[in-house]
Amino acid sequence: MRFLTIIFFFICFEQPSFAQWKSYYPENKTYKKTEKKPDLENQKKKYDTHFFKAIKAKSLEEYDKAIDGFNECIKINKNNPTPYYELALIGIINNNYNLSKEKIKKAIELDSKNKWYLLLYADLLFKQQDFFNAAIQYKKLIVLDPENEELYFKLSEVYIYNNKIKKAIQVYDDLERKRGIDKMLSMQKQKLYRQINDIDGAIDELQKTLKNFPNDIEVIEILAELYLLKDQKEKAFSLFKKLSLISPNNCRVHLTLADYYRENEENENSYNELKQAFKCENLNIDTKIRILASYYQLISIDKEMARQAHELGRILIETHPENTKARIFYADVLYTDNKFQEAKEQYLIVLENEKSKNQIWTQVLFIQAEQSDFKGMLKTSKESLEYFPLEPLFYYFHGTSNKWFKKHKEALRSFETGVDFVVDNSNLLLEFYSSLADIYHIQKKHNLSDKYYEKALEIDPQNVLILNNYAYYLSLRKENLDKAKEMSFRSNQLEPNNGTYQDTYAWVLYQMNEFEEAKEWLLKAVENGGGESAVIVEHYGDVLYRLGNLKEALKQWIKARDIGGGSDLLDDKIKNKKIYE
Repeated sequence: MRFLTIIFFFICFEQPSFAQWKSYYPENKTYKKTEKKPDLENQKKKYDTHFFKAIKAKSLEEYDKAIDGFNECIKINKNNPTPYYELALIGIINNNYNLSKEKIKKAIELDSKNKWYLLLYADLLFKQQDFFNAAIQYKKLIVLDPENEELYFKLSEVYIYNNKIKKAIQVYDDLERKRGIDKMLSMQKQKLYRQINDIDGAIDELQKTLKNFPNDIEVIEILAELYLLKDQKEKAFSLFKKLSLISPNNCRVHLTLADYYRENEENENSYNELKQAFKCENLNIDTKIRILASYYQLISIDKEMARQAHELGRILIETHPENTKARIFYADVLYTDNKFQEAKEQYLIVLENEKSKNQIWTQVLFIQAEQSDFKGMLKTSKESLEYFPLEPLFYYFHGTSNKWFKKHKEALRSFETGVDFVVDNSNLLLEFYSSLADIYHIQKKHNLSDKYYEKALEIDPQNVLILNNYAYYLSLRKENLDKAKEMSFRSNQLEPNNGTYQDTYAWVLYQMNEFEEAKEWLLKAVENGGGESAVIVEHYGDVLYRLGNLKEALKQWIKARDIGGGSDLLDDKIKNKKIYE
């Protein structure tokens, strides 16, 4: 309704055509009795000359010339209202409203029934926010021209601006009595009722409208929403059901029905409505994602919610196959539910066209690491570095995958490069230091290995993995065994039931010739899963040998060989029944 009013407002300031002038400047009208002068005809010619020159100047936006011309007309004939009207129009153009008002009042004084003059005066009053007098003028105009619907809208607009909403509604009621039931008027009235918080009035208005337009979607929607405001849920539900039949692709209706069913614990019906909403292409992607996000926390604990989340995710990407955001979010849902392979497939589809999304590369690499897919991780990390050559995490994955394939030089190069790009990420820095320490150990660069283990422990002195690995490497070298013993014991305190850490402590004790205590720790390691580790079983055999139990030692060595993965000297131990170190 507002846009119509604005249109009307501007129309009132348009210059009437020459044909329209007759309505306010009749050719033969006499305004005051004057003495007949001999040069009357010449005066008329002089008047017309000034008038039309002024009109021309006005059309060319030469307003000063136009003003001079109209003033000359007034000098010739001060009882003709037309020049005053034209001067009022120019005043509006120049934002000189006081002058305009002065001139238009003079024109009305000379011709009190002219609708153009009265309309301009009313519009001026409205423009100056003199709502009281503006309303009076519009009412006068309605009396003069009761069939002009524009005037009703102008009058209602005055009341609205003056916050007299009920009077505005009355004006629309008057117009409705002329028009009959009109949807546009009804919609405007219900807005006004709502503006003054008269929800019942708005409902009554829409109910009346619905009788005349029983299948109008807009009317049904608004009326249903008003019922919800009044907590009349059954009435609202009835209308939304009707809407779902009239407009089956109306996504907002399906969402509303889904909420209604959920509140009434009709979960299956609620979910079915959600599916219909997700199939609507015109439903905002962000809205769908917000709904899907609500499933996040429940995926891991509720199998039914997980199933629904997956189905909604599939519908999402089927409905919006080219939308990257939709596909990423579906992949995130799969990832949250530990469906790593399916998640990876979706992420890789995104990467086919979106190489510049750092986070997607990261997700793929994490999944490949989770799957121990080192071949895939090597390929992905190499490609990701082409697009993000300063991303330290990608260097870490590239180094880790090379390390797995025993490409130690390549691994070291990646770790040494990537560590320099780490900024404000102590966890990642810790991983780099640990990896560098491992590689340098393999290369027998023990000083560098120890250096990076020390740097790692500066970041996290309680990191059990680093404590264990550092201690074990020292034991293998038979160096700084007291420090190794201290670190290994700490790791076992932090994680007391880890067979690997218990084996490390036992091996440090072994190197310190504390065989009885080493045996006790190895038995603990076996109890905590170490019985399936060739390294731990072989260590147990070595300790037994040192304790003089060759028969039992031989049994453990053979067992380690059967498991597979023991030391290079294991076969010689079994063959020759003695230890080689």
